[in-house]
Amino acid sequence: MKRFLLAALLSGAASAFAQAPAAETPKPKCEDPPAYPGRVGMQTDERRNRFLKAVENYKTCMLAFVDERKAVIKANENAAREAIETFNNRMKQLNEEQAKANE
Repeated sequence: MKRFLLAALLSGAASAFAQAPAAETPKPKCEDPPAYPGRVGMQTDERRNRFLKAVENYKTCMLAFVDERKAVIKANENAAREAIETFNNRMKQLNEEQAKANE
């Protein structure tokens, strides 16, 4: 009876998590570099330098965004591992208590 109750509780908890709305995923807020000015446009120092600077700014912004997202992913993985470990330890404890009660 206790195992049935435990299984019912766990299945209810699992379905509650499955129905949670997905979190909004942030988008990069990097300004797109201008269109390539063409071969003739790249021959002018000022225009070429402006274009190269805009491309470098875009690259730096996007790499920073990716690094930030990787850090969030790592933190989420660590939190999930801790939750799994806590859950496993608690379930082991409950099973041991249940086994002792049935002796």
